[in-house]
Amino acid sequence: MITTHPTANAFLQACQPMLEEKEAENNLILGLAITINRDIKYYSNLPPLFITIHDQAECVGACLQTPPHNLIIYATKKHLDRSIRELCDYLVDHQIKLPGMIGSKDTVLKFVERWTSMNPFSSGDQINQMVYKLEKVNPIPIADGKLRQATDLDLELIADWMGKFHVEALQSISAKEATELAVKKIREGALYLWETDQPVSMVGWTRPTRNGVTIAYVYTPLQYRKRGYATSSVAKLSELLLAQHRFCALFTDLSNPTSNSIYQKIGYQALDHVLQCKFLKN
Repeated sequence: MITTHPTANAFLQACQPMLEEKEAENNLILGLAITINRDIKYYSNLPPLFITIHDQAECVGACLQTPPHNLIIYATKKHLDRSIRELCDYLVDHQIKLPGMIGSKDTVLKFVERWTSMNPFSSGDQINQMVYKLEKVNPIPIADGKLRQATDLDLELIADWMGKFHVEALQSISAKEATELAVKKIREGALYLWETDQPVSMVGWTRPTRNGVTIAYVYTPLQYRKRGYATSSVAKLSELLLAQHRFCALFTDLSNPTSNSIYQKIGYQALDHVLQCKFLKN
């Protein structure tokens, strides 16, 4: 059932049609693979891990890891139990170590149960997230100010905000990594600022797929919160992106009811409960 692939292109040829049956839900694994296919070192200097799971000629699951990050997993419901069993056996047989997992909640829980029974690990920190999809922006009140694309002149500010964004997302990165990411995203034209008399909020896009693109890097400094800047930023960027894509997707932390409420007001529809889980040595 298990096939590994040497390149993102080979991986996509094997699993892209299956993943695109739920393109918005699978925006993470699809978007990563498509981006890596364009630039293999975009996310990591270490070789990515590409795995597909098959039932004879049918692709029924896919996994992707950009070391040292978590393994992303997707499997069809019909073949879920067997896919988890075969995948765990393969990873153990090939001594592949995993820092953690991310995927649909039911899939991750089944994987964690088997993985921790086969390895000296327990499941550690968990982050419950929701994947949302937007096809049309609702009319909502817009805050004072306007959205503008970030430029190199904004690098110092954005590098600072990028680091703080990752801290709040529980995925801390170094100042160097924050600066490198800011440079990369500014040069892609993927970052925007909401500006009054000064920048007050940040938003961006990432991981375009065939029909969609993902909203990311939504951050407002504490002193500017509760004024509608993030809501306005996301709404206006979503409008811009929907002129070029059929849908926008985004992830939210389910422990933050405020952000989930904001996105729903804009028109984002909840699709899938996603669980991110770390593995800890016993």
